[in-house]
Amino acid sequence: MDTCGRMRRYLFIVSARHSGLYRYLSQLFSGDNRVVVIMDRRRGERREGGVWSAPERRRRDRRLRPEVEAEVRARSYAIVILDEPESPVRS
Repeated sequence: MDTCGRMRRYLFIVSARHSGLYRYLSQLFSGDNRVVVIMDRRRGERREGGVWSAPERRRRDRRLRPEVEAEVRARSYAIVILDEPESPVRS
């Protein structure tokens, strides 16, 4: 937990080219609910030039962190820290 009362969670994004690393990390963190390991399924830009398509409907690009994508390409994985508010204690 950080100083603002948020629970820290970690997202491991592993390159699709390294399924062995994905399996290893998934097994390593299987009992830790603060860690999520996912396989990167993105294959670059979906829309390529040369083919007509309707105007873009999305208001913004969903890939908000281009540095994460670059890190996955360079290292085969990236770690993203997700700060979430602490859930209230129920009695």
